[in-house]
Amino acid sequence: MKMKNILPTLSYEILKIANRELPRSIFLNEISNLLLDSLKFSELRLLFQTRENELQFEFVHGTKDAFEYKKISLQDLLQQLSEDETTMLWEPILTNNFDSTSTFFTEKGTFWTIDFNNFSIPYRRKLGLAENSNLLQPKSSCSLLIIPFLYGNKRVGLLQLKNIKRELFSSLGTNLFEEFAQTLSAILINQYTQALLQERVKELAFLYEMSNITKQSSVSLKDSIHQIINLIPPAWQYPEITQARITVNGIEYTSAPITSCEHKLVAPIIVENEKCGLVEVIYTEKCPDMNEGPFFTEERSLLNNIAAELAIIIGKNTCK
Repeated sequence: MKMKNILPTLSYEILKIANRELPRSIFLNEISNLLLDSLKFSELRLLFQTRENELQFEFVHGTKDAFEYKKISLQDLLQQLSEDETTMLWEPILTNNFDSTSTFFTEKGTFWTIDFNNFSIPYRRKLGLAENSNLLQPKSSCSLLIIPFLYGNKRVGLLQLKNIKRELFSSLGTNLFEEFAQTLSAILINQYTQALLQERVKELAFLYEMSNITKQSSVSLKDSIHQIINLIPPAWQYPEITQARITVNGIEYTSAPITSCEHKLVAPIIVENEKCGLVEVIYTEKCPDMNEGPFFTEERSLLNNIAAELAIIIGKNTCK
């Protein structure tokens, strides 16, 4: 199938995935696999500016056998990937300071080449980056395509596709990829907003139910804790692998038997300036890094609120 037919079909398939209301990392994993499989590239990297912090980016690295997702500043990411010479192009493309006279760049700042090694060595010397001899050793050629994500007049990220095979990009093919990238950019922004809204709705629903439990006067402490603990997993990003544990005065309560613990978020329960227990949220499977390990900043805040509400309930029961 020709690229002019593949890319519109891909846009439609990605839109269908976005409409499934998946957690952000799962959504990005699925579209990464779809792009790699459909376009036959060996590696994908996606960089996308977050809506709440312009200095922070979502970073996706996908291959046939691996997927990585995290939120990170551009400078920290470039430092981590300093051994990868393709990243020297990211900042010029994102800041619209690319070499517009170069035949390797389109008017919109898309970079393309069928032999990146022949490009990278002289370009590094031009930028004064030739001191690292490891990066100047002959390597097998690879084709590379880096397309900026545009949102209005802003550059909000980029999509990098790499292949160990020599792929011949034509000007027509590059234009098609640029059109596809702008459609993908709109989908990414919309899905990000929807995912944030979905998490906020879950949080508000939890807080409403929690406040009702706090107001109950005729329910025992044990029953109140059981009610709360069953509310916790659905309020987190990955409810299917989320378990909760509340410990009060040495007694443990769990939402389900805890058989494994890949990640854990913990908040102390403080009553009258004394620690009397803990509330823990546990992921039983490995998840990509977010703000605090795999947990959102909002989830940390929510857990602290749960601990504070538990302290109120425990305090009331102590006074009975």
